[in-house]
Amino acid sequence: MIYAIAAANLKNYIDLCGRAGDLTPEKSVFQVSVGKKDKAGWHYIVQDGVCQFKRGLYTGEIFIDWNDEYKYKEKSKKQIKQETTPDYEVSFKDEAEFDAFAAAARDYVCGKSSKRPKVRGSKLSGARCVTGVFDEILTECIGLQSADAADVSDAEKLGYAARMALFAIAEEINLMLKDGDPDVKAFAEGERRSFFFDTAGGGKGTWLTVHSGLGKVTPNQGTRLPALCGLEFPDDRSAVLFVYGSADQASAGEAFDNAYSFRGASTYGSGIDTDAVRSQFRLCCLKAVANLT
Repeated sequence: MIYAIAAANLKNYIDLCGRAGDLTPEKSVFQVSVGKKDKAGWHYIVQDGVCQFKRGLYTGEIFIDWNDEYKYKEKSKKQIKQETTPDYEVSFKDEAEFDAFAAAARDYVCGKSSKRPKVRGSKLSGARCVTGVFDEILTECIGLQSADAADVSDAEKLGYAARMALFAIAEEINLMLKDGDPDVKAFAEGERRSFFFDTAGGGKGTWLTVHSGLGKVTPNQGTRLPALCGLEFPDDRSAVLFVYGSADQASAGEAFDNAYSFRGASTYGSGIDTDAVRSQFRLCCLKAVANLT
């Protein structure tokens, strides 16, 4: 599992299930991390029923300079430490422990096990936050990011799984771009273009916009720029299976071909090489799915 994508989807899941308000009666910071020596982390600032997602470990929202006596003369070291420490952290000692938790969460959420996996979290400050709710949301979110989610009987949860799966494709393409993948770099060069990932009837959409070698992922909504092309799956189940259940490139390629939709727009002008557009987009999507499967 791609940890960065799973972490970003946790923010999406909190928004989808509308439980940000259940996490804390006041402002609280929740954090998920993997590793000890080279620790990677993501944190979530929740306040007034709204969740903000931040990449990286939480170091506070104020710049600490112990020599700045004027700025911090009214704060004790204890207060400053509290303001620069997450209120609750779920920490996995290494990738293997995260993978084991993901497998257990998948079995529990998708009905293969009645045993809910234990979440190893630590409350680090005195802020009031509901750690059990965060553990529950984290387990559901990770468990639904799998091929097994295609068979869940709850239509609402299947819809959540589909939306997170579609976000995962776009986010993985964007991560490959940042990592310098040559095929994705070639795809992202040139003028600004938008691509969509959705299901028939809409409502699950994520958009990927590229421009001059840069990319931006916009969950749950489009941009002002009309989509050039994208993937529109017939239902939630097929979207989940494309992302997490494609056993080989042949089956993934067939699913892509069935879902591909070229829209174009006057915005992009005439003379577009539709075959080249499709070929580049197809290659990027299949690479992303291979990484996510």
